[in-house]
Amino acid sequence: MAASLDDILTTQKNGVIAINGTAQTNLRALGTITSSVITTSTLVLSGAGYLVRYSILVAGAAGTINNANSTATSATTNALCATQATVGIFNVGMPFTNGLVVNPGAGQSVVVVYAVG
Repeated sequence: MAASLDDILTTQKNGVIAINGTAQTNLRALGTITSSVITTSTLVLSGAGYLVRYSILVAGAAGTINNANSTATSATTNALCATQATVGIFNVGMPFTNGLVVNPGAGQSVVVVYAVG
């Protein structure tokens, strides 16, 4: 018995859904948004997301990147990671739920790459 047109279209639809899911996962892992250069404590995003990596463009004292929804509430108790004091690109790969606050160390310039959601 040959497959009906409904069966063929359902199979096609399921394939598209699977491909879209894979694409969304890949976009999250790669990061879809790059921040501007950050030199002072800054709320980059309010809400959930995924911190992919950060870059230190200008070295300085170590800072932190926090899971917080305002610069006032960011503290070391909600730090996702400490930023390195040296220039470079550093992979993180951590989800956050409240928001993304970058607190550069003294003299530091930081850029973060992240995905929303």
